[in-house]
Amino acid sequence: MRTVTDQEIEAYRRDGFVHLKGLLDDDWLALVEAAFGDEIAADVVNHLDTRELGAFLIDRGSELLDPEAQDAPANFIIRTFNWSEIPSVAALGKESPLASRAADLMGADRINFYGEQLFSKEPGSIRRTAFHQDAPYFHLSGDQVCTVWMPLDRVDASNGMMGYVRASHKWNIYAANAFVTQDPILGSTLEPLPDIEGNEADYDIVWCPAEPGDAIVHHVRTVHGSTGNTSDRHRRALALRFLGDDVRYLERTGTPGDSQLAPTLTDGDLMDSPEFPLIWTRSDGTVPTTNR
Repeated sequence: MRTVTDQEIEAYRRDGFVHLKGLLDDDWLALVEAAFGDEIAADVVNHLDTRELGAFLIDRGSELLDPEAQDAPANFIIRTFNWSEIPSVAALGKESPLASRAADLMGADRINFYGEQLFSKEPGSIRRTAFHQDAPYFHLSGDQVCTVWMPLDRVDASNGMMGYVRASHKWNIYAANAFVTQDPILGSTLEPLPDIEGNEADYDIVWCPAEPGDAIVHHVRTVHGSTGNTSDRHRRALALRFLGDDVRYLERTGTPGDSQLAPTLTDGDLMDSPEFPLIWTRSDGTVPTTNR
């Protein structure tokens, strides 16, 4: 796995995201694909079927971003925080050089693993992912939080391309939404995100076609979303999340039910816990498993 360049570090800190082209060689890409396959096949706890979610939201009176997607022949599946039950996902998150690459981008000297998220946009699922920030979904505070998003299929506008609002990592934190609607999650006390979907020309959105082996890394407050899959090709991706030195535990209201809590932590604590293990330090490299 190659290192990140000074130019890529500068781009991440300036723009709130960076597209790392060709970060993964064939061997690492094969491990990511195997981890994706293991999680999609697993009998997991945290599974989100967006068609079922859409039906629930319609009953609640919410307006869906793409109401026609409810009748599409395919679906969009998301799975989150199942790594502790899937050895290949756990190993990829805790043992790979991705932690040190994230540390270089964030300027961190220690890294905790914050878990994984799997995205499967089936061919013809057509449903967009609403623009959102990650911060309001997570029980934490701090700037050194990033997501490493790795596609397993060629991605373009027709099958689920990612878009990022440049420099939005400098914005305040807005309310979490349910991905298929702009409406805030029940219980949120934060202001809703502006209507970016309806006013894209007013925002500096960078759309990022990507290839297998690429990774796109974004800051926890960077606003992002994706197009629907109107093609006959799959769009699979696996995301891993990493935490740096300044991150502290903070239980939030208005978060999804699958947002990971840590029973041993209280607000203001370092994230070191079984749920969010310390996995890497700049002085010692990968932390031995026995010390986690």
